[in-house]
Amino acid sequence: MTQIDVTPLERAARAMYDNVQPDWDWNDPDAEPMRKLYRDNVRVAFMAVLEPSAAMVRRGENKLDRADCLAVWQAMVAAMLQGE
Repeated sequence: MTQIDVTPLERAARAMYDNVQPDWDWNDPDAEPMRKLYRDNVRVAFMAVLEPSAAMVRRGENKLDRADCLAVWQAMVAAMLQGE
């Protein structure tokens, strides 16, 4: 189950770390520069997908009963990028 109190950005950074399995421990206090690098990479990746494809918007609108899917997606990603 996903930890709801951990931000999506932090979960994504940790997932990238787990995927690479580097030689340093995520929880090591001296590893903050590396944790920051992972968080920065996640932030850049999410900024790159802030604009969904037309197909994503269509499918989202179908699920949201023709609501403004683009605005919903952008608001959610923006909240995540702001650390919420």
